[in-house]
Amino acid sequence: MRELFEDADGVRIGQAAYQADFGERFWRIGPEGFWKLERMQSYDEGDFPSWLAFRRGEWDESLRLIEESRPEYAEYYGKIAEAGFRHRRVRIVERPLDPYVQWELNILHVKNGYGEDVAVLDAERVAPYETDGPLPELCVLGDEAVYIVEYTPEGVPDGALVFTRPDVVAKARAFVRELYAAGEELGSYFPREIAHLEPPRAAAAEGRV
Repeated sequence: MRELFEDADGVRIGQAAYQADFGERFWRIGPEGFWKLERMQSYDEGDFPSWLAFRRGEWDESLRLIEESRPEYAEYYGKIAEAGFRHRRVRIVERPLDPYVQWELNILHVKNGYGEDVAVLDAERVAPYETDGPLPELCVLGDEAVYIVEYTPEGVPDGALVFTRPDVVAKARAFVRELYAAGEELGSYFPREIAHLEPPRAAAAEGRV
């Protein structure tokens, strides 16, 4: 993975600056599209209601709240379609399945139905790229920027390294695209691997972020 950013001068920005920079660039992404690589197995989702219910061990309530979000997702992905680009995500999944990932894949299943293209890839498939450590969390915005998104040990968003050199952005985009092509579409993965699972144990959900 180091070769993707070799000799590139990334700029470290804090969380507020990252959110502002991301938001300013996002809606002008263009035909190259948005590409996201998720490698961590749990995150802190702040005050997101479904996540809070999940953390409390209220699985049915967390799923109900996801369903309540459908109008919001329909509007958001409708705007993306109107803006003329695609939103693609690669979700790396380890076994045994982390309770967070089980919860998140339920959300992504809903988002997938409104226009977010999600591919799932088993962690063992990316092991050859991880000789120096886990893959970074990447967001590639068209041909304009790539972010290495950073988190605290507790999974709280903590800013990013941003790269804007065109060759670096192109290499990162090509890498995420390659992983996406190697994964399985969530539309087939979810009903086979996730939909039938029992709710994660409350203790497990409360102990992870």
